[in-house]
Amino acid sequence: MRKLLPLIAVLALLLPACRPQGSLQDSLTTRIEQLRATAELGTVEYTVRKAVKARDEGEWFKIGNRRILFSCTARLKAGINLARLQSEQIVVDEQSRSVTLTLPHATVLSINIPPEEIRLEYEDITGFRQRFSDQERQALLRQGEREIIRDLPRLGILDEAEANAEEFLRPMLEQMGFENIEIRFE
Repeated sequence: MRKLLPLIAVLALLLPACRPQGSLQDSLTTRIEQLRATAELGTVEYTVRKAVKARDEGEWFKIGNRRILFSCTARLKAGINLARLQSEQIVVDEQSRSVTLTLPHATVLSINIPPEEIRLEYEDITGFRQRFSDQERQALLRQGEREIIRDLPRLGILDEAEANAEEFLRPMLEQMGFENIEIRFE
């Protein structure tokens, strides 16, 4: 399940009813500073289900096998880290009423796997083996979290976060009076 994060508070700050007075550069600088103060512009949230499994086959001195399977639900928030935005990444041409805004690429802003969303689906211990310890279980869940992050490009979450950031910023820049708007990511 995916949904656009609520941005009502940020919109209230950034989209006043009337166009600001003064130069476009000054107005944009003020707005960008307001944005940077928020630090993060979360533009997409996903819920991802993940299965984490492990198999520990016995060696010559270990009699038996251990297998375990967890399922978990992770909530990911992705967007733009605005704290990384530098002033030289904002180029304004007042004459042509144009702006080029170069934003950092989208990143994962948070990942949360609530404990109540982790379920042990299967565990099989044979022979003289011990159950998986709490430390081993935690290590497996951390491995699952790393796998989720590794799979983000395939899922398209970061691309969608960048597209949503552009959809959010373009109307703000238009309202400020810019007619030629270019938003890049690097």
